[in-house]
Amino acid sequence: MVIPLPSLEEINEIVRRLDYFSTLAEAVEHECVEANATQSKLRQAILKAAFEGRLVPQDPADEPASELLARLRQGSAGAHASRGRRGRKRNHPETRSYRCLLVATAGRLPTPRVDP
Repeated sequence: MVIPLPSLEEINEIVRRLDYFSTLAEAVEHECVEANATQSKLRQAILKAAFEGRLVPQDPADEPASELLARLRQGSAGAHASRGRRGRKRNHPETRSYRCLLVATAGRLPTPRVDP
């Protein structure tokens, strides 16, 4: 059985390209790890600023948080809160249409094509 082999120049080019793409993949992985760490730090900083009230300018007419918390403990602040809508109902027409769309397209979406 004869097995054709590429020329030495082709082998060298293949090795060169594999080395390049391997190095590129390692660099991308490194960038992703760094971006993930930065994202985590930013999320924590934003949450801290939000809890300290530094995200938006504070309205002097707003009651202090200590007074709001005192009212919440007494139960008078949230008396009207239970009357509002709590969320989208399961059989809401818009929800049904999205669900039908997902069911109708399940298994028929094209597979992404990746060129080397």
